[in-house]
Amino acid sequence: MSEAPYGYHIVNGEMVTHPFESKVVRLTYGLSQIGLESSDIQYLLEEFKVPKRGEDYNYDIDENLHEIYVAGAKLLINLIQEKIDNEIVYIDKEKTLPIVSVISLADIFNRFRGSDEVQ
Repeated sequence: MSEAPYGYHIVNGEMVTHPFESKVVRLTYGLSQIGLESSDIQYLLEEFKVPKRGEDYNYDIDENLHEIYVAGAKLLINLIQEKIDNEIVYIDKEKTLPIVSVISLADIFNRFRGSDEVQ
């Protein structure tokens, strides 16, 4: 075993959890669970200057978790808003009278999340 996967390292020939990298793995998994794609997650990690493998791990990820998740939620809301804006049908030329129903909003959200199911 020459190199362990991200989140682990080799100690005395055994693969063990890496204290810092495992936190980054849990963070990226959590962000993916709220609906962010890998490019969005990469953006957030870069935005918050989370060190990559081989860089200085002198970074308090625990101190920044809340802010990273809040930024991720805001990013997700903005992405959903863009989808909604692209799906709205207007009944006037000036685009001041939108037609949006609860069903269409649910449909937009499900399509955003990759599901075709309408609730």
